[in-house]
Amino acid sequence: MEYMSNHTLDTFKELLLEGLCDSDVLPRALEMVNAHCGAETTQLISVSDATFILDSAVEGTVDRDLFQNEQEYLAINPRTRILASREIGRIIRDHEVADEETVATNAAYQELLIPAGVGQFAGTVLASDDSTVVALAIARPRDDGPFSDDSIARFSQMVRAAIPVTHLAGRIVSRQETSLLDMFGRQACVAILHKSGTVVRQSEQFEKLLASGVVRTDGLGRLDLLSDESNRDLALTLRGQSNAIGGRFSFARLRPECTYICSVTPVPPIGHFGARSGHAVLFIDKLTSVKSLDRNLLRQTYSLTSAECDVCERLYASQTVAEIATARAVATSTVKTLLKSIMQKMVVNRQAEIVIKSSRFAFDSGMSVPVQTNAGDKLYG
Repeated sequence: MEYMSNHTLDTFKELLLEGLCDSDVLPRALEMVNAHCGAETTQLISVSDATFILDSAVEGTVDRDLFQNEQEYLAINPRTRILASREIGRIIRDHEVADEETVATNAAYQELLIPAGVGQFAGTVLASDDSTVVALAIARPRDDGPFSDDSIARFSQMVRAAIPVTHLAGRIVSRQETSLLDMFGRQACVAILHKSGTVVRQSEQFEKLLASGVVRTDGLGRLDLLSDESNRDLALTLRGQSNAIGGRFSFARLRPECTYICSVTPVPPIGHFGARSGHAVLFIDKLTSVKSLDRNLLRQTYSLTSAECDVCERLYASQTVAEIATARAVATSTVKTLLKSIMQKMVVNRQAEIVIKSSRFAFDSGMSVPVQTNAGDKLYG
């Protein structure tokens, strides 16, 4: 067996580290696994509690349309035993999780794994914590037979290289999440959510809200607002219209005065390596009175124009670029130009950061505050 050279391994590790945070780069790392191990398909997958797929990336020969159903079959897929074991680095092959009778009768094999072209398999866990497992697997069609010992030895070499890289990427992602929450301050009731509704990380105040029973998480770690209607509202803001995450809604608890405002704002993907990922920041505020931005403070602090202040107000109210353009009766390109100017003045790179910095100038108004459009119309929040 010809092992991969140190130089090639270093290239693989660099691509994998970058790819674990950028879905555009990861295919190159997975292609290297295919080439070195004699596999036709390589998959990197992140699973919450071994029951819910947070992210999944597949490279190589596979029926991708069919493989989009892998979540549907996850609960009955024998291969998930490697996820449940959480045994880092131990490579498990198909014959260790399924005999011929299982393969012939199990729906996961008959309806998904074999038809998708990934009937033969070898995989291992790269990283594991209290709630999440990251695994790497190679596969090829059932008719090609099991992977040879030589192929498994090659795969083992790449796994040994990938384990510390995956651990490092996890630490980087954790710091990104912590830094994002820290930007809101210690008193903010805020959480980072996966688009599935899974709580990725939360602030101390959000933890207190969970502990008080106002909201909770289910067995999969997904946020539960204890109301079918509120949960539908949350799902809609996380999925967004045309995949545009964001929105605002309210929910109440028992007494009318116990009303909470939820604001969902998209953020760039964190630890995003597959096509299923997407993240948002969720603010939950107890409604004591309506908050509005102080335009004068915004203008003085960042030297914003009146139009730029208006855009900040609308972003704070969770309006999308398209909605802002419609309300102001201008082209979306005009709004994007205003956003670019605001970002330069605030020294930020993302719309979410505009909202974060603007929120420092949000104060109780005691009444609904009209937002002026160019035409002089008023939109009441």
